Amino acid sequence: MEYEVYLRREAFDFLRQLRRDDREHLLGLLRRLARDPFQSGDFSERDLSGRQLEGVIIRRYAVLFWADHAVKEVKVTDVRLADR
Repeated sequence: MEYEVYLRREAFDFLRQLRRDDREHLLGLLRRLARDPFQSGDFSERDLSGRQLEGVIIRRYAVLFWADHAVKEVKVTDVRLADR
């Protein structure tokens, strides 16, 4: 069963303004997260509440998320340029 994927408004707005090619790659990642929400990221960090977020680097972007397994949802908290 696939999870639902939810994006914070800021993550959605960032994704919307990208070039189509970059946006399609990132949307592909979101689809993969829906199918496999247990995957680990390339890095992790904590949000202000102390929750651990997984970060995936794809192309030159970082996508931060956490999986809420109790309700079968993936929450994307941030999409941003990856640090170099």
